[in-house]
Amino acid sequence: MDKNIEQQGKFFQGDLLEKIREQITMVGEDTDGKRIYFENAGGAPTLKNICRIAETANEVPDYPNRPTPAAKPLQKLIDDGIADAKLIFGAKSGSILADLTVSKSIFTMTQVIMQNVPGTNVVTTELEHPATYDACRYCAGLLKKEFRAAGIDRKTGMIDTEDLLRKIDADTCLLSLIHASNILGTVNDVKTIIKEARKIKPDLYILLDSTQHIPHGTVDVEDLQVDAAGFAPYKILGKRGLGIGWLSERVASMPHPHFVEGAANDWDLGGYEPAGMAALTMINDYICWIGSHFSKAEDRRELLIAGMHAIELHERAIMYRMLHGSDKAAGVSNLKGVHIYFMDDLTKRDCILPMSFDNIEAVDAARKFIENSIYVFNRSRSNKMSKRVLDGANIPNIIRVSPMHFHNTEEIDQFLCVTARIANGEI
Repeated sequence: MDKNIEQQGKFFQGDLLEKIREQITMVGEDTDGKRIYFENAGGAPTLKNICRIAETANEVPDYPNRPTPAAKPLQKLIDDGIADAKLIFGAKSGSILADLTVSKSIFTMTQVIMQNVPGTNVVTTELEHPATYDACRYCAGLLKKEFRAAGIDRKTGMIDTEDLLRKIDADTCLLSLIHASNILGTVNDVKTIIKEARKIKPDLYILLDSTQHIPHGTVDVEDLQVDAAGFAPYKILGKRGLGIGWLSERVASMPHPHFVEGAANDWDLGGYEPAGMAALTMINDYICWIGSHFSKAEDRRELLIAGMHAIELHERAIMYRMLHGSDKAAGVSNLKGVHIYFMDDLTKRDCILPMSFDNIEAVDAARKFIENSIYVFNRSRSNKMSKRVLDGANIPNIIRVSPMHFHNTEEIDQFLCVTARIANGEI
């Protein structure tokens, strides 16, 4: 790949971006009027056809596994959804767990592994979302195991790998780590971390929280050789009220909450919602459709990878324009009184811009953005979801600007103009 494209990204060409935007709800406006939604790390719009399937599937009263004409299509939605969940993870084996949230899925998987794997300690990091960090801490207390958390490298905003590896030993029952930070946007080199961790303990069990990364890049649990992983479909244009976990073969058959008469590797406790599982197939259909503009492959996983690669490049182009601007607006890196964090190498980031102002607190700046129809979110040490990460990174508070691949250059430039006005005290 051209080095400039690798670092600077590449916007979708022709009318592809407009076709993408047509498929997504509330792009450019919501119930209150026009607005730019740069808060996708906290939420995300939804594909229009997913909204429709939620209506139609829920109209059918039949239980999916019943021998009735109306039930069969519902069961197919579930079966296809499970297959597409594995496709998203790059999994050729293992089992799928669905729950109301990905945090609940991760808590469940963490507890099952820690209950069944011998060892006196669990290792995680200060960079984690509470789903992984708190799950490890809770289970450590419950099972009388030592809780160990590696620090954050304050130069990179990533996991301090050396500190992490020092905390792993032959008695570590689980290593739980985040793929990419939902606050700082940094992407950890999890492949290298896992490789080095297994030099210390070859049969180490590893759980990967891919919630933040899956909307912005590919995940391959087989290649990474992890034992469990999770993500939230709503963050990638899917349906709320669903969290997806994947478990390797050696974890899937561990003693866990399941029906006694069911298969040992079955994690379904009462039936998955058809519309939620159908949404997984629709997400993949959509990304494969994007991929078909860049690849002639017929294999669904290959198209998914091609689509995600194109998404990565578009989002990198968004970040590059935010940093450096254009002839229409100055970039944030050129604005006095604006600070940005860990943006030196855009190839090691998901699409999040963490920033702060000299002249205004993050919470007040976020309010000014919203008053100007740009939705962002502030992260501060007073918030339970962000205090530990900000403390570890030594940052008082930030505004988290999190675009997604459906945004265009006009929206970026509008954001930059409002940012300049806030920095200059004009609004």
